[in-house]
Amino acid sequence: MDPHRHTATSSAPDGGPARSSAGSSELSLLTYADLAEESKIAQARANSPQKRQAWGNLLALIEEIGGRGRSDAWDPTSGLSWDLVSLRIEGFQGATVPFSFQFDPTPGVTILHGPNGSGKSSISDGIRTALSGRSDWWAAVAPATARSGKSPLWEKVNCARDAEESTVEVVLTRGEESLRLTARIDKDGQVNNFYSIREFSSGGVASFEIAETPWSYAVESHPPVFSYADVERRVQQHEDLQRYIENLLALGGCFDHLERRVEEISSSATASRKRLAAALKSAKERVARVDAHFLELEPQNHLPDVSWSGDVGDIRAWLIENGLTEVGTTLPEVTAAGIERLDASLRDVDRALELALGDVPTVHHRLAVHLTSLHSEVEQVANCGYICPVCDSEVSDWVQRLTDNLANVAETAPRRNAANASLKALRGAVGIIPMVLDIVSGVADFDEPLLDGFRSEYAALLATFEAYGEQPVAPVVTGFLGIRAKLSGESWKGLYSKAIELSDISAQWRRGRRATLEPYIAAWEQEHEEAESAPLWEGTRKCIGELEDRLRAGRTVRFEGKAGVQVERLLKDAGIVLESVSLKRTRAEISVQGADGNKLELAMLSAGQRNAFLLAPLFATAGSGPFNFLILDDPVHSFDEIRVDRLAAVISDLAKGRRVIVLTHDERLKEHLLARSHVCEAWVVSRDGIRGEISVEKTDELWRVLIRDAESVWQFSPKVSSTGYLNEVQIIRGLLRQALDDALRQCVVRYSLFSGENVATSLGLLDGAMTTIKRLDAAKQIISLDPDLSHPVDKARQACGHHVAKWNSAAHGGEGAKADLKLEIKAGLDACSMLGEWDF
Repeated sequence: MDPHRHTATSSAPDGGPARSSAGSSELSLLTYADLAEESKIAQARANSPQKRQAWGNLLALIEEIGGRGRSDAWDPTSGLSWDLVSLRIEGFQGATVPFSFQFDPTPGVTILHGPNGSGKSSISDGIRTALSGRSDWWAAVAPATARSGKSPLWEKVNCARDAEESTVEVVLTRGEESLRLTARIDKDGQVNNFYSIREFSSGGVASFEIAETPWSYAVESHPPVFSYADVERRVQQHEDLQRYIENLLALGGCFDHLERRVEEISSSATASRKRLAAALKSAKERVARVDAHFLELEPQNHLPDVSWSGDVGDIRAWLIENGLTEVGTTLPEVTAAGIERLDASLRDVDRALELALGDVPTVHHRLAVHLTSLHSEVEQVANCGYICPVCDSEVSDWVQRLTDNLANVAETAPRRNAANASLKALRGAVGIIPMVLDIVSGVADFDEPLLDGFRSEYAALLATFEAYGEQPVAPVVTGFLGIRAKLSGESWKGLYSKAIELSDISAQWRRGRRATLEPYIAAWEQEHEEAESAPLWEGTRKCIGELEDRLRAGRTVRFEGKAGVQVERLLKDAGIVLESVSLKRTRAEISVQGADGNKLELAMLSAGQRNAFLLAPLFATAGSGPFNFLILDDPVHSFDEIRVDRLAAVISDLAKGRRVIVLTHDERLKEHLLARSHVCEAWVVSRDGIRGEISVEKTDELWRVLIRDAESVWQFSPKVSSTGYLNEVQIIRGLLRQALDDALRQCVVRYSLFSGENVATSLGLLDGAMTTIKRLDAAKQIISLDPDLSHPVDKARQACGHHVAKWNSAAHGGEGAKADLKLEIKAGLDACSMLGEWDF
């Protein structure tokens, strides 16, 4: 399998492109296709119609989101894996002075070696921050400037001393394209801008929003950077361990987006159901008040109770069933009894006025009402004088005469009082007139001019009552005669008949009920469809929980097997075995067996063993993500010699398929890696503490190690046996051939990085040559320089001379002959130096 090929795929968290997953067994990010397949299996196994319906609903949502996500949007986590080629940091942690470094992107080991404080962690943290666009990665932390007593004591300060802003940038490549990620960090140490640019070897550039892709899930699920200090500081409780491991299970963006979507829909449907239930409750209360009102008006007339239902499927059918289809406002009640009361009052007034005014002996009797009123006013005046207010002449006893005249007409007082009473009764009875007019207003049979005539006569009568009271005086009589004439025609009969019909109490009762139900009807029309789906979405929400548990359990089993292998490789000598991993929603339980076969608590492990247990999950999932590199910062914390050797063996195996970058101050790990790894380069890291300048210097290339091995063989091998001498020749020449091959390889890699060529393609051409001479020819073709300039391959060929053929023959088991091996070693050193140190 091509080590650069990454087949595990995913989808954007917002419903980005869904892809098939060929690497689910490798704990790659889940796809919508994976989730759909799991849902189909669960639906087939469901033992109730409701459960099958809920699983079917979840499956439909998965297909909808997955289908909507199939677009031309670019997904950087699909396709080939990414190689790391460069890092640039400025004003970040200990790097006050700008620092940049180019990495060999091909499989192998890069060692960055230096003492504490040399800037190694600034390099690893810079890569991590640039890849993730976050300062806190998978475990949120408070800003370093927090003033509370709970702020982290040992949290790193990301923005360097005296820097207002930090910049970290990495460039990743694969095939003919590259990805440039740049994070800018503010004074508080938090990333405030994260840029992503896609570049092509043809020169094209394309910006895109990396936040809209599954990139963040890939970084969290397959972390390409491991810092023991960082992980150990954050994994302190069971829930921390649970999060650390669950991230590595790579449920990923598809599942997270699906889970959020189901929760949103379910919560919205439940809220709709609650709002509709509240509207129904309010409607019941309002209808009860309407019923109480009409029962008080007419206790003997009772409408059937409304048949309430908490699950109305068809609001129109429910309204018809309960007689609630009459729409209209509540009207004044006009009854036949009220009309008869008005008619009787009109007749009473007519008779009373006839008796009071129709047959009286003198004018005094007819004016008795006015004379009585005048007399009552005079009694309020202290001194009335001698001038009569009627004739305006001097009459000294005019007040007494007025009193005598009233005594003479006293026999007509009962008739006047009867007229007053009937007029007062009329004033109350005519109140039905505006009620009738209001009810029939707008009815097509009655035009407004007709109604205006009745309103005018009614208003005139009320005006006389207001002015003169209920006295049988001329204006009041005139008003009475006008209204009586108006109410005696057929028009009035038609008006009050229609009003009686419209104001029937049962009809008004039903309309009153219907009017109070309008808010409920509006709520039903708005909420019913969503509220009706609430039980289904609640069941679907439970399904997503079951799906998460099933996926977690299945992937935990695969993770357990892979992590167990790594634990065995790192801790087999101590007899420590990983028995099981149990991952719940909020905690993780790890069962460990000791050398005596008994169970060990994690707290019983030594610091080095704990470190091994934190490294094992990372190594177990390293091949599942889209990154063809792994950065290990201080991976041998508290390791003994055996543990260092075992770790070096694991790293060397991993490095066969990817570039492993190891940052360490431990000389033992450096030595073990140089001895174990076929492709290994070492760099010394140092930092000027005053200027904040990080420097990196190449040291101990593999070809130098091989040359020194050849010198050691030449110096220490016995010379007494001719057979031994021949073996010595073969060993030394084989080492020289390997050294030349490694130097050629490094030269090709450096040239490819310098010229922007694809490193893997260049090395493929080099590896296609099977002999040393052909590899020299291939390297010269790959390293295309101006013909007028010196060529490193030509210089190396000149230094080797005719020795190349003998080195190639000896490396393949050819016959060795006695020769000046020291001279050959010198030639090999010169050739390798030419290639390894050539400056492009």
